[in-house]
Amino acid sequence: MKFRCLVAAVVAFQVSAFSVPAKAVVVAPELLTPGATVSSLPNGFSSGDGVPVTKLFDQTQFFAFTNGPVGSLRERVLKFSDTPSVDHPGLYFDFEIKLTSGNITQFIIPGYSTFDTFVKLCGISGCGGSGANGVAATSVSRSLDGDQITFVFGNTLIAGQHSANLQIFTSASLFEDPLAFFLDSNGNSFSIDVVAPLASAVPEPSTWAMMILGFAGVGFMAYRRKSKPALMAA
Repeated sequence: MKFRCLVAAVVAFQVSAFSVPAKAVVVAPELLTPGATVSSLPNGFSSGDGVPVTKLFDQTQFFAFTNGPVGSLRERVLKFSDTPSVDHPGLYFDFEIKLTSGNITQFIIPGYSTFDTFVKLCGISGCGGSGANGVAATSVSRSLDGDQITFVFGNTLIAGQHSANLQIFTSASLFEDPLAFFLDSNGNSFSIDVVAPLASAVPEPSTWAMMILGFAGVGFMAYRRKSKPALMAA
């Protein structure tokens, strides 16, 4: 009997010693099409699938608006190593808001009109940054032209609170810093710089056509200049 117990203990030790730790369950973001609203948002981890991530941008800026909210906004731009892929088509934008006074009911970010856009948040224990156990946005909407993404706090974000990680997955490969906006419970708007997608500088088809015609014209003029002295000599 003692021998059996010893064998069982050894086997149990070997299993625990060499077993691979379980990966965190990854929650997929939800597609947000122009004119649509997502509510409630998927809530959970984003990178527990083991795909390495490169942090392209990570900055916290402090804001203090007259008769408005006071606090900080942390902005991150991340790129997964398998980008572009089905799960990670492009850059991933993450925002975390902390308030020391005032309140915020909406956070509006422009620049998404030409991109596939997916949204989620991470407001559970273990989330990175300051978003762990933060106040979750109750919905996210996208303007009809696809440009603006609006996170709505149905339960107003107030002084002493911080938001969950507000996450936007896109097909973008570049980013810039346009003006975004906070709205408070009185409907007042306050502008702030944020990171957002930037369309790559790829010429439109009509631009390509004009460029080709331009090059052809330059080539023709060069040919005429080269041929003219030869004709005069003849």
